[in-house]
Amino acid sequence: MKYDKNKNIQITFTIRESLYFRFKTLCKAEKKMPATILKEFIKNYVEEKEIENDEKNNKKDHGYKCQ
Repeated sequence: MKYDKNKNIQITFTIRESLYFRFKTLCKAEKKMPATILKEFIKNYVEEKEIENDEKNNKKDHGYKCQ
């Protein structure tokens, strides 16, 4: 693996053709580069999961304790 000084990563994946065309349409509509859209998707996903995990942990903390 080659070390990149700018610390960017390269991701390769396969998607259905119909999903690819929807993604391209979204990129054009948002007037953003595909990498920017993917970065935003990932960031939003991580934020949502953190909120969900916090909510689950809060429910566990406020549950009944067995004695």
